[in-house]
Amino acid sequence: MSDHVLNNTRASGVYFLDASRQPAIEQLAKDARLTLLSAEIQKHSTLEDFLRQLGSALKFPAWFGANFDALFDCLTDREWQPAKGLVIQISGMSRLRSSAPVDFATLIRVLQDAAETRRTMHAPFWILIDTPARGIPAFPEA
Repeated sequence: MSDHVLNNTRASGVYFLDASRQPAIEQLAKDARLTLLSAEIQKHSTLEDFLRQLGSALKFPAWFGANFDALFDCLTDREWQPAKGLVIQISGMSRLRSSAPVDFATLIRVLQDAAETRRTMHAPFWILIDTPARGIPAFPEA
């Protein structure tokens, strides 16, 4: 892998990243001078719990309402993280996938929509998830 992968704005988006590759991505993000944010979602009983933990880990603004609309709004707000580019790693999604597959699918769609919106802003924006999902490719090897 090389940092050119993370700097390729046109390829930014939502990808599956195996946990064994996380340390390498963390170093690549640092080398590329991109802001790296990580969210490890612990046990949750509802979608709202999941979103609250995500919002807390990503340091969303106080107005974050723990719903899909607010998630999209925060992820696409350039003032939330005014950086050259972002790499967001989200782990702990498998329980949501198994307990609430419809919510999981909606979450994936929201993440993809946010990534597409950020791509139009011409800044690297990567969301790397630890759970395979339909339509989500594996993070590319360099």
